[in-house]
Amino acid sequence: MRHMASRNKRPFISLARLKQSFAYAGAGIKYTWQHEQNFRFHTAAAVIVMLAAQLLQIPLLEQAVLAAAVGIVLCLELINTAVEHITDLIIQTYDERAKIIKDTAAGAVLVFSITSALVGMMIFLPHIAALFQ
Repeated sequence: MRHMASRNKRPFISLARLKQSFAYAGAGIKYTWQHEQNFRFHTAAAVIVMLAAQLLQIPLLEQAVLAAAVGIVLCLELINTAVEHITDLIIQTYDERAKIIKDTAAGAVLVFSITSALVGMMIFLPHIAALFQ
């Protein structure tokens, strides 16, 4: 069996490149935290939700669902920020199409935020109700 030579001579995994990619990702998260109010709000909500899940001793599987829901909301906020900046970079003057792009990306965040809130209610309400029985 003959092995094909790699076209680029880079190693399969480079710890230096991996470290740099994490630094770039961290810079994006930091920028979004510093400049986007909704990202800060959703991050605070995520912390509260996960702490409440611990205090109410929510089962691990339900906590995993909560973590996935809040993680997706935060990811969508990061993507929305990127879409807004790409749009601003490409379209330097007011354009209705740019508005539609930005509004639609923000709408995606809103839809999943509402979905996450519903998921949270479905998980938390029975546990909260049990406290009063």
